[in-house]
Amino acid sequence: MSFSLRSYQQEAVERVRQAFLSGHRAVLFVLPTGGGKTVVFSHIAEQAAARGKRIAVLVHRAELLDQACRSLAAMGVRHGVIAAGRSMNLAAPVQVASVQTLARRLAQLPADLFQLLVVDEAHHSNAGTWAKVIGHFERALLLGVTATPVRGDGRGLGEFYSALVLGPSAAWLCAEGYLAPARVFAPPLGFSVKGLRRRMGDFDLRQAAGELGGSRILGDAVSHYLSHLSGSTAIAFCCSIAHAQAVAETFSERGVAAALIDGSMDPLQRRRLLEQLGSGELQVLTSCNLIGEGVDVPSVGGCLLLRPTQSLALHLQMIGRCLRPQPGKQAVILDHVGNIERLGHHLDEQEWSLEGVRKRKQSKAPSVKTCPECFCAMASAASLCSECGKQFRPEKRQLVTVAGELSELSQQELRRERRREQRQARTAADLEALGIQRGMKNPKGWARHVIASRQARGQWELLA
Repeated sequence: MSFSLRSYQQEAVERVRQAFLSGHRAVLFVLPTGGGKTVVFSHIAEQAAARGKRIAVLVHRAELLDQACRSLAAMGVRHGVIAAGRSMNLAAPVQVASVQTLARRLAQLPADLFQLLVVDEAHHSNAGTWAKVIGHFERALLLGVTATPVRGDGRGLGEFYSALVLGPSAAWLCAEGYLAPARVFAPPLGFSVKGLRRRMGDFDLRQAAGELGGSRILGDAVSHYLSHLSGSTAIAFCCSIAHAQAVAETFSERGVAAALIDGSMDPLQRRRLLEQLGSGELQVLTSCNLIGEGVDVPSVGGCLLLRPTQSLALHLQMIGRCLRPQPGKQAVILDHVGNIERLGHHLDEQEWSLEGVRKRKQSKAPSVKTCPECFCAMASAASLCSECGKQFRPEKRQLVTVAGELSELSQQELRRERRREQRQARTAADLEALGIQRGMKNPKGWARHVIASRQARGQWELLA
């Protein structure tokens, strides 16, 4: 079956091919969300199968498995599926495999079974299960595909990939009509997440889930949805399942058809919810960690950022859910937690590389807690006070938001304001404070870099 690739997709296929021919065993292909990574790797799999090779496409969620199967079927590629609850039929040259299921069945599969492994959402390649599978098929060529070749923990993908093939930028794809244009509404510049703890390279979601019911969220999510997205579908990204459930209930109470989707649901139930969102039967779908990547619902008109993050990858993946183009579509991004100020506009140019980010030291969580009744100190995991017998129960939190309006923010305005803030920081302490406000992993290192740059230009004044 003939299938026409876009010109930049065809160029990507050729550049990946040249990378393998030049001796690289593992190649990483990067293309922004919505640019058609699945089409690219499906075409490569089709071509490899035509040459008598065997290929495995590795995915980590049922939604991604279905998406890869649909893409291969559209190209007429005969393929099998390796997933929980299904018996393996290895007759087809291409296998779409749940990485978790494949890892459990490695003992049944010879190490030379596949000649090419395609790793979808390849920023997970460093994780244990993926590494186990990749290591088992160590003689196969490796093609990773991702929109965001960075990990929250700072580890680089150079551990698995030796060549990087970059597709066009998000800004170019948007200008050419391959991504939907978007209006961005965000808190007034200078919004702070000061006080939120860090955990495993990002904000502590347990703390954030509680505090985001208070002054950390600016503006009522439902009112802003009704003002800017009423009649369109949207995905709301939340801090926890409980937070996502509360947000869905709040929307429903105000007449907006909304539901929660989470990983504990049966795959058929999740598929049905995504279909309802695609058809408009549901207007808002709330999620925690489930649909930040790989979900393809072109009709989604907007995203609600209710979860703060320091992860550029997560930031871009969340926004990317609403950027798939449709005729006349203009997406709307409602950022209630200041992610865009911290991490940048989604059309900013990214300097991707295979090198990792230096991992910063993590501050340890307190190992003790104090009983509010008798003030006895004990292990933080204790459920009962050993002194007075008080039972500790998690506090039931209500969603409360602070009054305020999100304002429309352009890419140029964001850049100008960030430069202005940086110019006004005249001392090392000022710069470090600004870095902390922006949620930087290493504010001291950033301050030193800015100082060195100013000194090189002869612009640095006396330090306080």
